[in-house]
Amino acid sequence: MKRQLLRTGISWLVLLVFMVVCQPSQLPVIVLIVPFVLLFTGLFSLWGLLQMLYGRFITKKQGRRHRRLGAMVCGSAVLLVILQSLGQLTLRDAGTVAAIAVIGYLYVARNRLGAERR
Repeated sequence: MKRQLLRTGISWLVLLVFMVVCQPSQLPVIVLIVPFVLLFTGLFSLWGLLQMLYGRFITKKQGRRHRRLGAMVCGSAVLLVILQSLGQLTLRDAGTVAAIAVIGYLYVARNRLGAERR
C-alpha cells in the first residue's frame, strides 16, 4: 500500500513539474505527447491506489483488482482531455468515446472468459 501511494505521488509530482517547467510553444511536437502519457500514468496509479483502499477498508478482503476497467476509464479520460485541448470536444464526441470504451471493455472481458474456459 505504501509503495502504491509513493508511486501515485511521484507520478503526479512528475506531471506537475513537467507542466510548470515546460512551455508548449518551445517544445518539439513529439514531446507534446509526454503530458498525456504522464496524466494516464497518474490516473492509472490513482485507480490502483483507490482499488487497494476499497479492498482493504470497505470489503475487508483483498480481491482481484480491475486493471482492464481502470485502463479503459483512464484512457477514456485522457482521450477526452486530448480532444478538449484540440478544441474538438463535443457532447457527441464524449458519447462516442464512452460507447467505444464500454464496447471495448465488454469485448476484452468476453475474450478473457473464452480464453479461461479453454
